[in-house]
Order: sequence, then C-alpha cells, then structure tokens
Amino acid sequence: MKIFLSLLLAFISLYGQKVLVLNSNDTVVKYKETIDAFSKEFKEPFLLYNIANKSDNTIKEYLYDEYPDVIYTVGAKAYQYAYEYLPEKEIYFSTIVNWKRLMKAEHTNGVSNELHSGMHLTLIKSIFSDVKNIGVIYSVYTKDIVKDFQINSQSLDINIVPYKIDNTTINEESFHMLLNKVDAIIVIPDPVLLNKQAIVKKLFHTSKKRKKAIFAYHELFLDYGALLSISIDNPTTGRQIARMIQNDTKTNNKKYSVKYPAGTKVIFNKKEALNQNILFNKNITSLVNEIKE
Repeated sequence: MKIFLSLLLAFISLYGQKVLVLNSNDTVVKYKETIDAFSKEFKEPFLLYNIANKSDNTIKEYLYDEYPDVIYTVGAKAYQYAYEYLPEKEIYFSTIVNWKRLMKAEHTNGVSNELHSGMHLTLIKSIFSDVKNIGVIYSVYTKDIVKDFQINSQSLDINIVPYKIDNTTINEESFHMLLNKVDAIIVIPDPVLLNKQAIVKKLFHTSKKRKKAIFAYHELFLDYGALLSISIDNPTTGRQIARMIQNDTKTNNKKYSVKYPAGTKVIFNKKEALNQNILFNKNITSLVNEIKE
C-alpha cells in the first residue's frame, strides 16, 4: 500500500499540476509571439487568462478560484498580480524590462528580457573595434542594467560612461555633453527616456549629425538611425519557459533562478554606417542575422 501511495503521489506531482499562463495584454505583439511559441512547446494542458481591462477584484477572484500550482506571467503587470495574490505558488516570468526591480517571491523562475551585457559588448566590439567609450543613458529604473554593463566592460577594453537622467534633466543639451565624452551610445529600454518620443528622436538626430554610433535593443530604432539592434527572440523565450516548467515538474531538486534569453536577433544597419562613415568589420555576416543595406 505504501508503495502504491508513493507512486500515486509521484504521478500527481508530475502530471497533476495546474498551469496558468497569465497574460498582461493579449494585444501586445511580443506577448503574443512568446505565448504562441510556449503553447506549441508545452506538452501538457494549461489555462490562459488575459488580464487587460479587468479590475483588480476580477483578477483576484479568478486567481483564487483557479488556484493554479504553476503560474507563467507574461509582462510586468501579470507578474505583479501573481506575486500579490499567490506568492506561495511556483511563479515563472518573461518579457519584463529590468526584472531586478521586481519583488521576488520565494518560488520564482524566469527569463530575463535583457541579454547578457558581456555578450552584448563583445558583439559590439567585434563589429566596431574602434569604439572604446560607450555612453549609457539610464534612470533610477534601469540602474541595475548599467551596473552590469560596467562590470562586464572591464575585460573588453571598453569604458562605460553612465549618464543618469530624470524628467527634469533629459534634454538636448545634456546629450551634447554626453556625446563629447563617448564614441557611441547604447540605448536601453529606460522608461524615462522612452516616455519622451521627441527627445529620443532628438538624441538620434544629434548623434547622426556628430557621427556617433547608436546601438539599440530593438529593430524599430534602425529607422531612427541606429547602426545595430540586438534584441531577444520572443518565440525562443516562450519555448525556453515551456522547457523550464516541464523540467522542473519532473524533479524535486528545484533551483530557482533567472536565466538569460537563449535566442537573439542581431541586425546591422550597413547603410547608416556608410552614411556616417563609421568603420566596421567587413567580415560581418557571421556575427549578425540580418544586414540592412
């Protein structure tokens, strides 16, 4: 009888867990790409719930009624609800800018929305060997990202020049001051900077005029004049989370951690590099996924 009960409990632990995917907003493309890939990779049934336009009380009641064993949260809003109402459950997350600012529950796993800064800088150095001083515009929300860049730049002959902003110090004059000190700028997903579209356009315009390269985290910035975009591949992240959950449900030796994304998409804006007369590695095809002529 004891053997039977042990086998039954083992079976339940493997296959009896209720999994919920909590989506912050089903109209956001990157969330949809991530969840679609998760759905194809994950081999067990799961619930999917979109919390956009739902009240706090409605979301709370749903989570308590379903009371899942595992929650995969896509986006910061979904994570915040899972953490607030079900912190005792297994929580996974992805597609969150600067995850280090989150309050972490005891049982939390996830995939970072930022690439490893060392890999990021190595790629830049491999393509633009003359670049030595790189500016990073950041605010209180992204200070952890800048710190990682500073740590990983030390072995690459790169000097990170951080420039902190807030809503009162972000202006064109400050960009000129920063550009005087650097060869290039890395644009990170900082909410203070990105909240002011006119300022972002001015930054790119000023940098192009002064022939200073900008490296960005999304290909949309290529249209503004970025020379390089290094972004995560959303479908790969969805598949990565699916494998993490499936592997964790099959073992009792769980180690809670946040992993770097497994997939990247690198696009080089060759046309802009030539226009700005910025030197780059001619053997670039092995380093990037796409070249914009």
